[in-house]
This record gives sequence, C-alpha cells and structure tokens, in this order.
Amino acid sequence: MANLAVIGGTGLDELLALDSGETRRVTTRFGSVDAIVGSLAGIELVFVPRHGMDHSVPPSLINYRAQIAGLKSLGVRRVVGVAAVGSLEPDSPAGSFAVLGDFIDLTKRRADTFFDEPGKAVVHTDFTQPYCPEVSSALIEACAEEGVRFRNNAVYVGVEGPRYETPAEVKLYASWGGHVIGMTNVPEAALAREAGLCYGAIAVVSNLACGLSPTPLFHDDVRAAVAQAGESLVGIIRRALGGIPPTPRCLCAENTGLHL
Repeated sequence: MANLAVIGGTGLDELLALDSGETRRVTTRFGSVDAIVGSLAGIELVFVPRHGMDHSVPPSLINYRAQIAGLKSLGVRRVVGVAAVGSLEPDSPAGSFAVLGDFIDLTKRRADTFFDEPGKAVVHTDFTQPYCPEVSSALIEACAEEGVRFRNNAVYVGVEGPRYETPAEVKLYASWGGHVIGMTNVPEAALAREAGLCYGAIAVVSNLACGLSPTPLFHDDVRAAVAQAGESLVGIIRRALGGIPPTPRCLCAENTGLHL
C-alpha cells in the first residue's frame, strides 16, 4: 500500500489528476472515508478529497478523525495537506504560497482529538513542532524549485467558518503573529500528529483576508484563484512527494499513545 497521501480541499480535487486511481471506502470506528488509491508521476499515493467526492461537506462538518484514521489504516505514514487560505498580510497576494510551520486553533465545534473515550488513558501530545520537519523541508525545497513566491514557516489561524472573518478579527489575528487564515487545517494537523503520521502542509493564498481586500470575498473567487495557481501547485506537490524520505527520521510517530 502507498506510504504517501495528499489531503486536498477547494479546487485541488479538480486539479490533481492521478495517473491511475481506484476509489476505496475505508471504514473506521470514527466513520467512513472515501479515498482514491493510485499514482501521480509514478509515485504511489492515496488522495483524500477533504470535502467529499462531490465537494458537498462544509469545513465544520468534515469528519477529520475518520479521514486521518482511514489513512493510518491504509498504511500511510507521510501526508501532505493542501489548503486554500486568505492572507493576513497585504504583501502576500493571491497566487502565492505558504509552507505552514505553526497554527492557532480557533475552531469551536469540531471533534479535535482521538483521546476522548471514557475509561481510556489520558494522553497529552507534544506540539513543540506542529508540522513534520521532513515533509515541510520537502515542501520548501519544492516551492524553491518551482520558482513560486512563498512564505516559509507560516502561522496558520484556523477558524470555524463557514462565514469569512470580519476586518476587526483579521487585524486581531495578524497582531497575534498569524500569516494566513483558513477553515480546514485544524484539527487535521493535530489529529495527524496524534495518529503518529508525518504531516506537512502547503497553503495556496486565494485572497487577501476581509478588510485587506478592496472588494467583497466570494467562494467562486477562491476556487478561481486556486485554479489559476493550479499548475504551480501540482508541480509543488509532485516535487515534494518525490523529495520526502520514504523512511521517517523525525519524531512525529514518537509518544503519540494512539493505536487505531
């Protein structure tokens, strides 16, 4: 089974055409997930369309636990998460990229841990380094080789949605040190760490956040921006997948306490 996986959101499900692929429904104790098992540029991988096969699941209703547990059960060890984000910085325009290095979790209603079963041991997972250094390094190198504009070690602000943020919120999050904002990377990144998976994330800036943009923000504009950056995004993913060491040398799988 494939060692590598890509989890993709808005627009990527239309861009990442696998060379071959078989849709598989994986059942976990947290629910079921549909995954495509195939290859990209000769590299075996599993692709999970985060919003479902028909892109019908909003960010707050995604079954993140089933998706991560499903990848684990398929034998995946290294994961690249892809997300469309708004920029909290005026000088990071639409079409630029960010390799995530940290996050601020402001989500409210999501199942965000595997360790909440009554009668089970209490587990506290270390998040000194929230994203896998090896996967992140491969993404950074891929961005440089692809020649795109990108921010390294970006701080992601995760919000509940589905509404976009107010200008006052955007100012606040930027003052906290946030660089980009989105609705899907948490709890995905946190659950991947709890599951002992090596997880790194590349974000494509689809828009300036509300209050920074001179025009109102519409979801169709987000999809259009991702599509416009699509060739570079797919190039980054291909390069990164080829640059991730097959055997982890990091500590992502250490001391998770989780057996799915």
